[in-house]
Amino acid sequence: MLSGSSSPLVVLDRTFCSYGNHAALQDVSFQLWPGEIVGLLGINGAGKSTALRALAGLLQPIRGSVRFSGSSPRARRAELAYAGEADVLDPWLSPAAAMRLMGGLFADFSPERCRDLLAFLEVPERPYRRMSKGQQARFRLALALARQTRLLLLDEPLSGIDLISRERILRALLRSWNDQGTLVLSTHEVAEAEALFDRVLFLREGRLVLDARAEQLREAGKSVVQTFQELLA
Repeated sequence: MLSGSSSPLVVLDRTFCSYGNHAALQDVSFQLWPGEIVGLLGINGAGKSTALRALAGLLQPIRGSVRFSGSSPRARRAELAYAGEADVLDPWLSPAAAMRLMGGLFADFSPERCRDLLAFLEVPERPYRRMSKGQQARFRLALALARQTRLLLLDEPLSGIDLISRERILRALLRSWNDQGTLVLSTHEVAEAEALFDRVLFLREGRLVLDARAEQLREAGKSVVQTFQELLA
């Protein structure tokens, strides 16, 4: 899945983020490369969502830096897509209306690709509020994947939804993967998603405790799940 690029797409350098007196990220440094699918893993409160928000330019670090293609993520928002766990869509928004809205907001949005993804993910043509939780998650994912971005950030797209929906989402990720971009996926469903990962970043209490290639872990006789359990459980 790797493109073999000689320079990183994203660089975090000693990034520190906090909410009031709570340190959510503590001097975290890593690089992301074009062509990677990266698992961002940790238990609740480890700093995963904070890291994704910093990568998306939605959260400004107190110190350290986040650089996306040499600039701040805020300056390159048109080149990245972020799908958070929280519901942010208008309850009355239908897939057809969402496609019109996204087409007006983002030049890289493909209505044709979105229609294909909506059909593949079996998202019904009804208002968002009338969809099941699984259908809503698949709807949000289709909108994100229909953009041709260089950086795709997904925060818990598998959380709290049924097994069939999780399988469809994982298949859609593989089916739509742009191997010139970078995908960062935060999930608690490690066993189901680990086959996707080229690389895994483990966070604990706001600190990066392991940055490893998934294949190297497997060659050492450990799965990503086993490593997760040993480091974080």
